[in-house]
Formats: sequence, structure tokens, C-alpha cells
Amino acid sequence: MTPDNQDTHPIGLGLIGSGSQGRYLSEAAALSEGVAFAACADINPEAARKAMAQCGYARAYPDTESLLADPAVDAVIVATTHDQLCPSALAALRAGKHVLVEKPMALTAADGRKLVGAARQAGVNLMVGYTLRFMPARVLMKRLLDEGALGEVTHIIAGQCIGGMGGWLGDPARGGGPLLYIGTHVLDQVLWVAGRPAERVFAEVNRAQSGVEADAMITVRFGGGLVAQVCTSQTLGGRYGWIDVLGTQGRLRAEWESNVVSVESRPVEAYRHLTEIHVPPTAYLPATRPDATASLTGHAYIRMWGAELTEFLASIREGRPPCVTGEDGVRVLEVTDATFESGRTGEVEDRENHVG
Repeated sequence: MTPDNQDTHPIGLGLIGSGSQGRYLSEAAALSEGVAFAACADINPEAARKAMAQCGYARAYPDTESLLADPAVDAVIVATTHDQLCPSALAALRAGKHVLVEKPMALTAADGRKLVGAARQAGVNLMVGYTLRFMPARVLMKRLLDEGALGEVTHIIAGQCIGGMGGWLGDPARGGGPLLYIGTHVLDQVLWVAGRPAERVFAEVNRAQSGVEADAMITVRFGGGLVAQVCTSQTLGGRYGWIDVLGTQGRLRAEWESNVVSVESRPVEAYRHLTEIHVPPTAYLPATRPDATASLTGHAYIRMWGAELTEFLASIREGRPPCVTGEDGVRVLEVTDATFESGRTGEVEDRENHVG
């Protein structure tokens, strides 16, 4: 799929991993124009059949290889368990398919770099599914920061917490645990806000009986003296996330699943005193197809997933990198690598080994 045929050919979409998240993302893709649901695959035949029926895929395959051999597939969504994200995405990239891979994209930065290299070699797009970047309140947050509303950012304090994690998410061999599941979301937000690479990481990591982390407290130092403190945990009764950004000219706060941004800004007269901005839930989101239907329209994240898929598809048509690149995903994994190692050794990890 190239920019030359963007007006006449829909993008043939494939799905690797036909569980609930794969189906959510597929229905979100249906909100966009110019997409054809070519094929889905899953090692569980029932899951593949369900995705075909629910999402309108033309064919269902029992394995990734068969799907990637289908000439109708131009791009794929990879929505497997964490341990299968990298091998599945790598196979798709080597087959010349554009790839939207769910976060965290891989278990380690080294594996993430393999995906980036394969995408470059094949000349295809690689996007990582960091959905928080598409939440209207977070879009406004980033715009205010880019406009200098806080002056120079000096501190970021953020977290992402959840209740107890079971199933494969409680299995360390499969990439379970809150750091890779929800912690990567908040780390991506921190790196997005910081706008520069991490230089040093120190972490305290407590382990649950299953072997995955119960919680992690992470300090990340960036160039210019910027410091971030990040918490991720599975000891909370439910989901809770936040990001506080402090600068030389003000402060800002946004919370998980909230359309409110709190801001105090000395350079911006309208926000000279602490102000709550109620962001419309559809602000900054692309228009959906007039004839779009989705059984998930009541789902809290469907419009954000839709924006994510719209960006992925647009980047393919326009022949440009997506707004969340594979390199962005690697930078997050460099911090998670350093977090695990610092938690193990009690030492600070710097850019010469894990963070670069």
C-alpha cells in the first residue's frame, strides 16, 4: 500500500490475536474510511471465528503464517499476549506488512529494536498502541506544554495502578505484571511530556507471590535536570492513573479516564489561577464514518482506539511515520529494562547500559 493508490484501494487489514483486545481494535478500525477487513488469525479457532463474525473479516486462519501469506492483507494489528507480540509483529514486518502492535511491543528493548530494524528494512510502518496519547484531555495537556504554559518543565509525578492481576497477566514468563501492562502507558506519557531521552533510572520493585511485581516506584532523570517519579501497582482495588507536571511557570494535572485538565499558568492570563478545563469527550478526535456501526459504541475507549487506528491507516496512505513510532516504544522498554535491573540490584541504571 503506497500513497499513489490511496484514493482507489482500501487498506486490507489483518488481525493477529483474535481475543477481546483484538476485536476491540478491529471495531475501532471500522470507524475509519478506506479499510477492508481481510483476515484474522488465532491459535484458538473459536476466537478467530468470533472475530470474523463480530468484526467482518473475510477469512479466519488458525495461524499467523497463513494470514501473512494472504495477498489481501496490507497491514496487521497484533494484539496477542505480551510474550507473543514481538515474534508475531516480527513475522508480519518481514512479510512486508505494516504493523500496529499493542504495547508494550516486546518484553525487552533489545527485542523492540529488532522490530524497528525489521520495519526499516521492509520499508513499512510500525506503530505502538499507546492509546493515552489520543485521550482528549491528554491531547490538550500536551498542547499546553508545547505552547510553554508551564515554562520549563522541572518535575513529573505520575502513576498507573490496577487491582490484582491473574491469568497470563500474573505469569512473568508471558510478560505479566503491572509494569508491562499499565506501567508502560504512564512511562510513555512521561517520555512524551519530557521530550528527551531518559538518562538514569532507580527503582524499588516489590514482587508478588506469582513472581511478577506487586508494585514499582521508579525515579527517572532526564537531561537538563528534569526528574520524573512514577508509580505502578496491582495492589489498588481498581484502576487509577494520573500525571502531574510542574514547571517554572505553573503546574498541570490530568487523571485516567477523566476529561478534566487542571492548570495554573503564569504566562497564560486565562489560567493565571488554578483552573479546571472540562474537555469535550470528542475533542481532537477524528470524525467517524457516517455509516459506522460498532457493537462497542458504549465502550469508554472506542473513540480513542478509533483515533489510534485512524492515525495508523493515515500514516500508511500518506507514506509517513505514525505519531507513535517503534522508536517511541523502544524508549519505554529501555526504562522498563532499567527498572527491573535496578530493582534486582539496588543500583542506579544509566544510559551506558539500559537507558540510551
